[in-house]
Amino acid sequence: MRKIFLLLLALSSLSLQGHAQPLSPSAKVSLLICAPGDEIYSFFGHAAIRVHDPLYEKDIVFNYGVFSFQTSYFIWRFAKGETDYMVDVWRMSTFMREYKEDKRKVVEYELMLTPDERESLYESLVENCKPENRVYRYSHFEDNCSTRLRDQIEKALGGRIKYDTSGDKRMSFRNLIDLYLQDNSWSGFGIKLALGIPTDHISTFSQKMFLPDYLGDDMAKATVVRDGVGSPVTGPAVVIFDAPPFVRSFSVTSPAVVLLLFFFVVIVLTQWEMKNKRRLDWLDITVFIAFGIAGMILYFTTFISVMPSTKWNLNLIWAFPTHFLLGVLWIFPTMRPKLFWYVRLTAIVTTLFLVSIYFLPQTFHWLVAPLCLILIIRAGTIVIIFSRK
Repeated sequence: MRKIFLLLLALSSLSLQGHAQPLSPSAKVSLLICAPGDEIYSFFGHAAIRVHDPLYEKDIVFNYGVFSFQTSYFIWRFAKGETDYMVDVWRMSTFMREYKEDKRKVVEYELMLTPDERESLYESLVENCKPENRVYRYSHFEDNCSTRLRDQIEKALGGRIKYDTSGDKRMSFRNLIDLYLQDNSWSGFGIKLALGIPTDHISTFSQKMFLPDYLGDDMAKATVVRDGVGSPVTGPAVVIFDAPPFVRSFSVTSPAVVLLLFFFVVIVLTQWEMKNKRRLDWLDITVFIAFGIAGMILYFTTFISVMPSTKWNLNLIWAFPTHFLLGVLWIFPTMRPKLFWYVRLTAIVTTLFLVSIYFLPQTFHWLVAPLCLILIIRAGTIVIIFSRK
C-alpha cells in the first residue's frame, strides 16, 4: 500500500491496447505482496495483481497506487486527504525494479481460478484501467491498493470465498498500524500523534486486509466453494525477490531521544531557576510556541483534513493552537500579568488530562506523557512565581 507512489515516466506505463484479448489457457494470475520500506509511502507495504500469459508474451502488473505530483495543489490536497490515486498497467520488469533497488521482499501467490473466474478478474481489471474508471479517491483504511484487490478477487469468485477466521485477534486500527510504525522515526511519531479516536475502533476481519500482509495471509488460508467442494484460493507463497526486513537503527535524533533530552533539560533548568530565583522567560516562550505549532498542525488534521482517521483527536487538549499566541505575547513583560489566567488554566487542564489519560477513549503515544509534564512544569512554575508575588 502506497501513501505516495512515484508516477514513472509515461514510457513505463503500458497502453490498454493489446490487453483486451482473452487470456490463453496457460495464463496465470497472481497476487503480489511487497514488504514495507523505509519511506513514509512504503511503511505499510504494497499489493498488486500480476497477469502472466506466456503464449502472448504478456507479463504485466495491475497497480492500484499511482498518482502524479503534477496534480494541481498536490501538497494541499494530500494533506487534506483528497489525493486521487489511479490504477495503471506496468511491465513486471518495471514493477520489480523498484523493489530490487529498495531491497524489499516480494512474495507471489498464484490465484487458483477457473478459466472463467480468471477471465472475469482480468476483464474487470482492464475495465478499471479505462480513463473514465482508473481514478479513485484514496482512503488509507477503507479504499487503497489492498482493499481494491480484495474486492476484485471476491467479485471474480462470486462472493464464495470462505476465510479462515480461527486465528483472528481483536485489534483496533491503531494496534494494526503500530505493527508497522517505528517509534524512532519522526514520520512514524507524527502519524501516531495525528490519529484520533476513530483509529481506536476495533477492526473487522475483512477491514484488516487494508494491510497487504494481512491480504496475502488471509487469501492464502481462504477457500472457495465450487459445487459444494472447497478448494484453496491461492497456491503456496513463492518468494520472487528476497530481502531481510527493514529495521530502523538507533538514532540520536529520534523523537524519543530528542524529546526525553528536552524533558530533562526543562527539569534541570527549572530547578536552577527556582534555586537562584531567576526567571527563564525564554524557556517559557520556546515551550509554548513549540506546543502551539504542534497544536496548529493537529488542528488542521482534525478539523480541516477530510481523513476520518484524524478526527476527534484528544491530543488537542494539551497541544492547543493558542499556546503559540501565548508564547508570542509572553515576549512582552507587560502582557504577562494579563495572561496569568491562561497559564493557570493550561496547568490545570493538562494535569487533568495526564491523570485521566488511561480512561480516555483514545490511545496515546507514550511520549505524550513527558510532553505533558514539560507543559505542566513550565506552566506550574509560572503559577507559583505569580502567586508568590
